[in-house]
Amino acid sequence: MPAQKHVIRVLPDLLSTTTTEQLKQRCQQLVSNIGMDFFLIGIESVNGDTPAPRVETNYPAVWMERYARLEWVKRDPVVRHCRQSAVPLIWHRGRFEDEAAQHLFEEASAYGVSAGVAASLRGVGRNQQMMMTVACDARADARTDQWLQTLTPTVHLLCSYAYEAVCRIEEASQATAVNLTQREHECLRWAAAGKTSWETSRILRCSESTVNFHIRNIINKLKVSNRSQAVARALAQGLIPPDSIS
Repeated sequence: MPAQKHVIRVLPDLLSTTTTEQLKQRCQQLVSNIGMDFFLIGIESVNGDTPAPRVETNYPAVWMERYARLEWVKRDPVVRHCRQSAVPLIWHRGRFEDEAAQHLFEEASAYGVSAGVAASLRGVGRNQQMMMTVACDARADARTDQWLQTLTPTVHLLCSYAYEAVCRIEEASQATAVNLTQREHECLRWAAAGKTSWETSRILRCSESTVNFHIRNIINKLKVSNRSQAVARALAQGLIPPDSIS
């Protein structure tokens, strides 16, 4: 309990983070302080205007790659619960009932992800829903269940502060002026129109590698991971008009 009290006391420090990497480092320290190994933050728009949910986590990279490739999110009962309810969830083997979910659990357990607490929320006046789960490698028994129950209020508070921190970081990023060159604007507009790099190169009369170079610069400037996210971020910041979308 003293460790939980310490974590609760320092949770407001999350709001001083200015980058996603800083936030992840703080979250990792906090979950470690309460006896957990892993955390996962999942963020998605409630009105479907982003290409895909965004995930920030310290889960094993190999497991996350496999989870994404096999599209386990469609069968994950923890994700399903968090999308439907704001009530925190204690999860372990017993929550994975059908055959596919049991297969998911066995694979996750192999990477040390076998029990935890999940919570979700949506902030007032914001169009993003966030779920957060903390996890460790623990047996599903009465003692573990009791321990997870004592952690639940702390995890719920952690989710609340992490959500506010994520929103502040994104709002600050969007408020920062992004200076795109004329050629970058052109490549971005054609990307929004659904054109491939090759098609854009024919339109702009340059090489495909040149288009890809500009797209990479755009992705870096907008601090996103791929072309689709760049288009979404550019639309949100008014860098391209809404009618650019094909």
